[in-house]
Amino acid sequence: MEKWFIKNSNDPGIDYKKLGINNVVYKILINRNIDTEEKIKSFLEPDLSNLNSPILLKDMVKASNYILNCISKEKKIRIIGDYDVDGVTSTYILYKGLKRINGHVSYDIPHRVQDGYGINNHLIDKAAADDIDLIITCDNGIAARDAIEYANSLNIDVIVTDHHEVPKIENSGVVEDLIPNAKAVIDPKQKECNYPFQEICGAVVALKLIEYLYLIRGVEKDEFYETFLPYAAIATICDVMPIIDENRIIVSAGIEYLKKSKDVGLIALFEACDINPDKLDVYHLGFIIGPTINSSGRLESAKKAIALLLEEDYSEAIKMAKELRTLNSERQNLTNEAFEQIDEKIIDEDILNKHNVLVLYKEGLNESILGIVAGKIKEKYYRPVAVLSDSNGILKGSGRSIEEYDMFIEFSKSKHLLKSFGGHKMACGLSLERENLEKFIEDIDSKENLTKEDLIKKIYIDGQLSLKYISMQLAKNIESLAPFGNGNSAPKFGAKNLNIISLKVLGKNKNFIKMTLQENNVNFTATLFEDGNSFLNKLAKYYGKNAVLELLNGRPSNILIDIVFNLEINEYLGNSSIQLKIKNYRITGEKYAR
Repeated sequence: MEKWFIKNSNDPGIDYKKLGINNVVYKILINRNIDTEEKIKSFLEPDLSNLNSPILLKDMVKASNYILNCISKEKKIRIIGDYDVDGVTSTYILYKGLKRINGHVSYDIPHRVQDGYGINNHLIDKAAADDIDLIITCDNGIAARDAIEYANSLNIDVIVTDHHEVPKIENSGVVEDLIPNAKAVIDPKQKECNYPFQEICGAVVALKLIEYLYLIRGVEKDEFYETFLPYAAIATICDVMPIIDENRIIVSAGIEYLKKSKDVGLIALFEACDINPDKLDVYHLGFIIGPTINSSGRLESAKKAIALLLEEDYSEAIKMAKELRTLNSERQNLTNEAFEQIDEKIIDEDILNKHNVLVLYKEGLNESILGIVAGKIKEKYYRPVAVLSDSNGILKGSGRSIEEYDMFIEFSKSKHLLKSFGGHKMACGLSLERENLEKFIEDIDSKENLTKEDLIKKIYIDGQLSLKYISMQLAKNIESLAPFGNGNSAPKFGAKNLNIISLKVLGKNKNFIKMTLQENNVNFTATLFEDGNSFLNKLAKYYGKNAVLELLNGRPSNILIDIVFNLEINEYLGNSSIQLKIKNYRITGEKYAR
């Protein structure tokens, strides 16, 4: 069940025509709190000169001086990243950047199953065996106080670069950051950090460090941007950072650099994924490139992905890229199987009527895909979800949340029952002993205060848009607001009582629906991704089976539908046309939708 709402932000009274935009684009911008002339100009023209200075990050100067001192003394530096896209790309940025300024540098990535998340004693022992003098973490480390103390005990210095939430401790009613005892800690979420924009990913933190080091060493800005912005853009999208403020600048510029990248690994990746770089956008990075990079860390070792990005021989790179694509297909199959098992458990055990927060355990699932499964379950039922399975004698899992439930804060209330825990508002990772599972579920249940209203998915619409007002010019104006993603979603519009005058169910899996919709003799093609039989059955429920059969046979129907949609420009054989991409719908007449 879901509710639709039209956003209705207060109009600040800006003369938007003076800014060269129309009333629809103006309303979209106001709905995103871009509500001053300065903000609108900055948003419409994202410029690299508006990026925040790296020096604003706490400990940036201290970290950079220490790294340069290590390089001058030819000390050995090891980067320890993480196994997801953000970890892989931030490792790449630090490794490539330090190499460029003559650092004696290597990298290591924890194995998802054998090591778990982030820096740990095992990786530190490996570093000690290799006579490493300095470890630099990326996309991890802020919560690794014990591991960093262990490194200190072995006379290995540590610099932390991270973007995750800082663990807290309460002293006499005052909440303080619990900062690890490292040589320097760069994380914008530290209380004492005055960086203007906290919502950057680990790769962007790494980017800022290299930017400052390059500045000191006199490396040209153009080289810096061309080399590293593509990877920061990939990470920003794949780590689901909000594409606002400087993230919008990084993604906008990064995609342009990606389109003309000469990096052999990236070129091979585009080829293996059947992506035309000229057409590259956020979708390709978030739903094709990202999962392909992620597949190595999920099913084997993330070092495969880094090796691909560093590869300079195309014949080798294309082999590696194709291997990652094969791994990604395997990951997709495992995910679908696990989702079906968890969904069946929810239905069989009537879990939705017993719990508002779903903590779901299933024996034998591949732990690498638990977060993806949790996300799919969350999308289906609109509940906070944690999916757990067995791992080396304990239960490990991942959580995904809804806007109304801060998973980091709420699960932290039951942290005494967990072996490990970390994350942020919308996602987390956790582990616990098998015997504590029921206690953990009971504790979570007793402390959550979600209402029935909280568990109804809310669909926010930028405005109603009659079909007669849709034009190619409007579609192009809306396209100027891209790149779209978290925090700057593609504008959604609503239209009611549209007549379906033709309909086809297409695709190998019969899950692509193409229809022609009409309002007052104005027609547009609309597309919907959904199981074809399910959609037809919904139509038949309200309009009868005969009406649906008539429609499928090409005859006119009286079937009406309300839709929430994005405007898309479809390019085919040199011709451009407008399509309505349906995101949500309801059959006109559905009782629950009124």
